[in-house]
Amino acid sequence: MDIIIGGGVTGLSYAAFTKNDYLIIEATNSVGGYCKTTCRNGFVWDYSGHFFHFTDEDMERFIAAGIPADDLLTIEKHTQICYKDRLIDYPFQKNIHQLPQDEFIDCLYDLFNNEQVDYSTFKQMLYCKFGRSIADKFLIPYNTKLYACDLDTLDKDAMGRFFPYAEKEDIIRNFRKQANQTYNATFVYPRHGAIQYVQSLMQHVNADNIRLNTAVTVQLSNGEFLQYDRLISTVPFTHLLDLCQMPYDQDIYSWNQVLVFNLGFDSQGNDTHNHWIYFPETGYCFYRVGFYSNILQQDRLSLYVELGFDKNATVEPEQWLR
Repeated sequence: MDIIIGGGVTGLSYAAFTKNDYLIIEATNSVGGYCKTTCRNGFVWDYSGHFFHFTDEDMERFIAAGIPADDLLTIEKHTQICYKDRLIDYPFQKNIHQLPQDEFIDCLYDLFNNEQVDYSTFKQMLYCKFGRSIADKFLIPYNTKLYACDLDTLDKDAMGRFFPYAEKEDIIRNFRKQANQTYNATFVYPRHGAIQYVQSLMQHVNADNIRLNTAVTVQLSNGEFLQYDRLISTVPFTHLLDLCQMPYDQDIYSWNQVLVFNLGFDSQGNDTHNHWIYFPETGYCFYRVGFYSNILQQDRLSLYVELGFDKNATVEPEQWLR
């Protein structure tokens, strides 16, 4: 028997592929974890901007098999960065030629006259690969807002494939012919939100083997003891340590919190092109605004606004609504 803690996408995926008997234990009243969707009055909001970026076609077909073909929208991503008084195409480092001339020259000079050659942290990597101006204008302030921590505390490869690396030659080449390719240059999004991926995945999972509204401590919250051969945890690692009552130094582990506001309006906004916009400057408390209405081509504005917080912050949504 495999005991799977957490009925999010990871836990459901394990259940879909394992040949062992399994039981999924989920603390809330529905599966999906953070991959949930609210549909209300014609608006669609995920719990946050939740997009699946597949790198394997067979896996994509497997996950999306239960979604009607007409519900899957293939989107050519268009995103920009709100920088001072203008919108710069993303990624920033490939589009510095869109900056005012003096700032463009600063970025170009620092890119080719960079004295830092060694790095061991994420912040040092940004300075080393892109120069001080590009790093200070966008890469450091944006990622500081996103991760809500000192970037020197992050590993140099903290973002993995999600970070749009660019060599100097790529940056220069982009001045003449734009090629803003990233890992998610195109993406597929279900018409009724990311929850459709979860519903599709559930076709490969035995619903009778799921316990909802059930917490795991040493035993289940209803007092039942379970025997198992393998324990598969998909909850945050520190939560697992707490469940096992294992002491640990919290300073070793880093994470952030995200507060998301989902908003709907009766008419469309002025921006009908961007799928999301990045806000690196500290004058904005949020770091990203995304537009479901542009993805789904709706005539009423539907958007999400994301704010990042330190792992120890007390997040009170009401204070941000004042």
